[in-house]
Amino acid sequence: MGQNTILFKTAGSLTQQIREGKISSYQVVSAYIEQIEKQNDTYNAIVLLNKKQAFERAKEADLALTKGEIWGKLHGVPITIKDNYKTKGLTTTAGYLPLKNSVPDENSELVKLLLAEGAIIIGKTNLSVLAMDMQVDNPIFGKTNNPWDTTRTSGGSSGGCATALATGMTPLSFGNDLAGSIRLPSAYCGVYGFKPTFGVVSLNGIQTDPKQKTNGLKSLAVAGPLARNINDLELALQIIAQTTTTDQRLVPLNQCTDTFDIKKLKIAWTDEFGGVPVDNEIKTTIKNYVKKLEKAGATVVKTVPELDFYQVWKTWGSFVGMQGGYNTSNFVKWLGLPFAKGVLKNVPMHQNIVKPTSVEKYMIAMNIQDIMITIMENFLNEYDVFICPVSSVKAFKHHAPSKSYGNFSIYNNPLLVNNKEIHYYMATQAYTTPFTLTESPVLSMPIALSKDSLPIGIQVIGKRYEDFKLLEIGKILNEYSEKLNFPLQD
Repeated sequence: MGQNTILFKTAGSLTQQIREGKISSYQVVSAYIEQIEKQNDTYNAIVLLNKKQAFERAKEADLALTKGEIWGKLHGVPITIKDNYKTKGLTTTAGYLPLKNSVPDENSELVKLLLAEGAIIIGKTNLSVLAMDMQVDNPIFGKTNNPWDTTRTSGGSSGGCATALATGMTPLSFGNDLAGSIRLPSAYCGVYGFKPTFGVVSLNGIQTDPKQKTNGLKSLAVAGPLARNINDLELALQIIAQTTTTDQRLVPLNQCTDTFDIKKLKIAWTDEFGGVPVDNEIKTTIKNYVKKLEKAGATVVKTVPELDFYQVWKTWGSFVGMQGGYNTSNFVKWLGLPFAKGVLKNVPMHQNIVKPTSVEKYMIAMNIQDIMITIMENFLNEYDVFICPVSSVKAFKHHAPSKSYGNFSIYNNPLLVNNKEIHYYMATQAYTTPFTLTESPVLSMPIALSKDSLPIGIQVIGKRYEDFKLLEIGKILNEYSEKLNFPLQD
């Protein structure tokens, strides 16, 4: 079997062929490592190549099969992991200089679950500093380039995962998402990403700033997979969405035994909300896609949930500021207010991140979140899914920050949307953060290529804990998308 034939196969197909003896784990690992060594200098998606251990593990996987042993759902299949998941014996930097040489002595929960199912970690993928930007760039490893145009961003912060998938350097990758860090790179790179319901996949073992005694993000953030097809997302979710002996706090997902017919689906959709403009080509592409669904027999309704999006954005920022910045005193925040107010006056998501906080404000934010979750869930009682844009723009040219504020990059240079200026963070986060706050599962999937050969994607949002149902519906919806051939695919 030729190398390129292996590289763009699904993870599920590779697992089956390895089990059946049609191909060896060693051959598969060899093909991906060869591809990484050939392509990574161009794209900079892989920041650690676990070559020796991967080959050893592949030999063990092949030997196990000769004895009739099957390790699990990913027996002998290579995967990549975002470089903020702790991996025992492998450097875990989170793109942060003080962690440049940090080698954990234990695995994150997600990594434990994947290894227990027979996966082989061949590499760690690049990310933004401490996963806190919508592009991938950091002082240790630099920028990750978009697979369709290397002058453009891969999206962040899981951009290394998405680029590695689109360039055939991995069949399956794992990232995390707070503001769209799985969804945005998936859309910009033309792959599939899944943000699970909050609280169904363990975040234990995420590498944070070592100045913090613990990971303060106890709500909103999720761990999830990226892949080149929806079936692999489903396979990955089956593995990672479960409790372990060291994390029993997770909520079990509802299983889905239903079959779906496009003619029986009721779909809500929009091409814009909250007054945030969207690139005209993205809007036209979404409209044309929805027309295909309607022509196929789906009931489609252009509408939006009755969320106060401005309040949603500000409340998302309240949680990020209070939890992510729990070890920053109100005095320090107060000193930075005059600077932050001018920079962030048009960015409601970030206004409360930098403001002084209190227990009262935290209780208010929690109450608002409860209300918004209820509104979204009631909305989805009426519709099977809600479709909307992932961001205001397609993958844009690498965009340098104006300055830094602690570990945050500050962008004073706007992005252009329909020849009008829009703040960088509004363009990249306005369409993702609402569904973080509502804890909704979200499928990010490509639907077409733009006139300049860049992927255009959508978010497909479902009800909480109905993640597997959402993926099943996603498979139906995917039949009406353009089939993308990746730049390095034969």
